[in-house]
Amino acid sequence: MKISVKSFLSMRQVMDGRAVVELEVEDMTLLEFLYELTVIYGKPFSDTIFDENEKYLNQHIRVLVNGRHYSHLPRKLDTRLNEGDEVCLFPPVAGG
Repeated sequence: MKISVKSFLSMRQVMDGRAVVELEVEDMTLLEFLYELTVIYGKPFSDTIFDENEKYLNQHIRVLVNGRHYSHLPRKLDTRLNEGDEVCLFPPVAGG
């Protein structure tokens, strides 16, 4: 199935400078998909999105599936992705 990933701001840097990536993947959860992205984009991606043990998401990262923050989905990171889903990755943002 095809999943679209949009990266914003500094997330683009760890995803080879690409704003949109379409990936063909097997049936998987959102968390499995994020781990798959670490295989593709390596340690810089992993260091940005996960904590130091790669067990939890960095608390400042925003991950949306089809416009909804993953924490508002019934199964959260265990949400199964479907053909055509769009995952958006926002890095930590500071400002005031």
